[in-house]
Amino acid sequence: MNLTLAIIIPVLNEAKGIVRTLSSLQSLRAAGHEIIVVDGGSNDGTPVLSEPLANRVISSPRGRACQMNAGAKIATGEILLFL
Repeated sequence: MNLTLAIIIPVLNEAKGIVRTLSSLQSLRAAGHEIIVVDGGSNDGTPVLSEPLANRVISSPRGRACQMNAGAKIATGEILLFL
């Protein structure tokens, strides 16, 4: 039985490291797992940098719990993994 992951990453102004982080997850994405980036109002281009490397990039009110809940709400994976 193969279960799918929904990797949910709440972010805020992570432009310096988001490409490296998301690049390291591309083998999981290629295997059918989803990557969801939930931005809490970045002003450094984090969402734009994330778009090519994630299945979904969404905006949410700032705050880790709000962002995690927003990502969980749209996730389709059977297992939620928060990074």
